[in-house]
Amino acid sequence: MSAETEHDAAASRPHPREMMIRFLLDKVRADPYPSGRQLDMIEESLTPDLVPEYVEVLIEKSRESEFPSNDLLARLQRMAG
Repeated sequence: MSAETEHDAAASRPHPREMMIRFLLDKVRADPYPSGRQLDMIEESLTPDLVPEYVEVLIEKSRESEFPSNDLLARLQRMAG
């Protein structure tokens, strides 16, 4: 692989921070009772362009439960601004 091809491949990959956030978002989506610590990690690392996706995940989690947690709803309220 040439240096130029390696550079193009690296440039097309998401930033490591985005990769980590998306990994945690997938974990939260799959977990019926997401970890507060994982949600904290997402919020501490969240970039403005990923806020809408995070809000969608919080809404999905809230809809899945007949009685969504107050913590989840508070996070949703904070993120929705």
